[in-house]
Amino acid sequence: MPALRFVRDTLLSPRSAACWWRHPLMAVRVVVGALENALLPTMDRLARPAARECPVCGWQGRQFRNFLSGDEIIRHCICPGCGAFDRQRLLVLGVRAELRTRGRAPELMVGFSLSPALRFLLEHEGLARCFRCDIDAGDPRFAPDFAADLRRAPLADGSVDWVFCSHVLEHIAELEMCVDELYRVLRAGGTAWLQVPLEPGLAHSRRIPIDRHRAHAHAWQFAPDFGNLLERSGWQITEVIARDAVSAAERNRFGIDPDERYWVARKL
Repeated sequence: MPALRFVRDTLLSPRSAACWWRHPLMAVRVVVGALENALLPTMDRLARPAARECPVCGWQGRQFRNFLSGDEIIRHCICPGCGAFDRQRLLVLGVRAELRTRGRAPELMVGFSLSPALRFLLEHEGLARCFRCDIDAGDPRFAPDFAADLRRAPLADGSVDWVFCSHVLEHIAELEMCVDELYRVLRAGGTAWLQVPLEPGLAHSRRIPIDRHRAHAHAWQFAPDFGNLLERSGWQITEVIARDAVSAAERNRFGIDPDERYWVARKL
């Protein structure tokens, strides 16, 4: 997002949770985070040896960038080289581990709002084409191959080997329909790689009204019981948590939050 638009929508909009005259503390946090981001290139030149590394693009430097919005600030999570978030770096490590143990590579992959970082990785490691779709085919931020509503995916039954769906399901009220569609389009033996944000301190997932004025516009707040919402006859659900799957040294090197996680749903 261009700097002037970010300032307008985040610090100057009365609807923003970081509006400087209504929520001054949040506004200060956003400004401090932005200044830190601006100083990172200089700090990278002074940092020898590099303390952080991106497993996606190979970037090395002193620190990852902060994610900034009116609703949320996540420190040191974005790769300055390729833009990968820590959740995407974790998923990339999982995909690489899966590829090392598989007998064959997937033939067809589809990503719902797939990150550029993960698509780059998949397409440059000798794998099949990964088609990228989004609700709006004209959105330049995502440059999807085709438009798709996950509630009615325009894909044939049992046609896809791997599906990626990262930070999409929390935006759609009809969760059951979406999960059923993911199951439907997968081939037998296919895999769905799923990620959603978890609401801190929440014990049970719940539907919430969508606030169009919020940066995230979520329809769900998910808790650690998210895996239970995925359960279907014919699925095998595995939750992968960073603290268990990645060593402390690698989490520090790759800048991955120990509580970050993803779910792998295999169609039997």
